[in-house]
Amino acid sequence: MWNFSFRVRKQKIDRYGLAPIELTININSKRSVIQLPMKVQPDEFNRLRASKRANYINTYCEQERVKVYRTVTQLQTMGYEVTTEAVKNILRNGYTACSYRISDLRDDYIKILRKRVGVDLTEGVFKKYERVMQRAIDHLQNKECKNITNADMKSLATEMRSTLQESTFANQWVIAKTFFTFGIHNKHIADTNLFATIKVSKKAKAVDYLTVEEVEQIRSTEYSKEALRRVADFAILEINLGLAYCDLVSIKKEDIIEEGSMRYIKKNRMKTNAEYISIITDEALHILEKYDYDISISNQCYNRFLKQVGKEASIEKKLHSHLFRHTFAHHQLNERHLNLATVSKLLGHTNLKQTQHYCQKHTSTILEEFALANSI
Repeated sequence: MWNFSFRVRKQKIDRYGLAPIELTININSKRSVIQLPMKVQPDEFNRLRASKRANYINTYCEQERVKVYRTVTQLQTMGYEVTTEAVKNILRNGYTACSYRISDLRDDYIKILRKRVGVDLTEGVFKKYERVMQRAIDHLQNKECKNITNADMKSLATEMRSTLQESTFANQWVIAKTFFTFGIHNKHIADTNLFATIKVSKKAKAVDYLTVEEVEQIRSTEYSKEALRRVADFAILEINLGLAYCDLVSIKKEDIIEEGSMRYIKKNRMKTNAEYISIITDEALHILEKYDYDISISNQCYNRFLKQVGKEASIEKKLHSHLFRHTFAHHQLNERHLNLATVSKLLGHTNLKQTQHYCQKHTSTILEEFALANSI
């Protein structure tokens, strides 16, 4: 008999109020505790673990759960004794006795991706992940993960480039890198320089956004259905806050901090775990209160309704949830004249290069700011 659980102990918090997530493994009445690298606030850990919605804590614990399950299964398959120490050693040092192949890595990753479908991943993107991973398995002849090297990645990249246009290759190579990086993080692949010297040239796409007039059209249109009015309100909320879809739907009333006349949310992004600060405007607060802080809608349903919102609001641009994040960034830079570093923090970016891609300043904005600074 074996089981495992996760916990965060308040006795372990550091000066920042964070404590490590602990994985407790019980096998045949013997118990072993592994301190995982991720640190979180104990109260936030308990709240997010109790949530049925996808979030970064549950995703992380699911990754660790898959690792434990795979370890125990492999030990049993290979005829080794399943003990807490054996499992602990493999989790810490990687597989030594078990033959863990690329197909095994794919199976583990698929379990995590499948839980994201309909949350922050579409079925189409999920299928694309499956195709790219199968291509890697076929080309590398499903070799053992511990033997994968930079030479294998170069060979795979060359094979993909031979049949794909550069833009398509660049898109699929991101998926391949994400897949094999998952293997590195879970200690199945030892080569941390796996992608060294593999260069991808991907032309940056112009980032689209909604004009002030188009935002007002979404805000003021009388929609044919109440469901469309609700989705239009969520779009306006997203434009006000600049949040990605998965962070938008996870907002809770208790997340809002009041400081003087300001209201804001300070949390970590679901996707990257990077910290962001989102200012709650009066309009955003009105929408949140209107729906009693319930922004529950699947990503697929949200984007499907947005198409109809766009038609009824007479907007020719294709509306999708990320367009509103672009719009927020653009307006903060060009209409509100916030600096790049501030906008980067509002978006929860890990570096300014990401922010520069999202929001390019207009020539008129640059001229206006220069004139103001130089008293012209």
